[in-house]
Amino acid sequence: MNPITALLSRIECYCAARGISESTFGRYVVNDGKFVARIRSGGSMTLKTLERVEAVVGPAPDPGGRPPRPPGPP
Repeated sequence: MNPITALLSRIECYCAARGISESTFGRYVVNDGKFVARIRSGGSMTLKTLERVEAVVGPAPDPGGRPPRPPGPP
């Protein structure tokens, strides 16, 4: 899966989990209601925009690494 497809998948999961539309997500995160549709159709984004999106949906998992360990007991 390429990085943009993976990002779109994380955005879709985020929106579904919160019951919001992709346009609402775009307006909330980057002040652009057409953001997700534009990226899906091949548009680009700046690194700053990617960082804003990942701050909300979480960073991409490390493809070569193991899943993170759960925190230990307090």
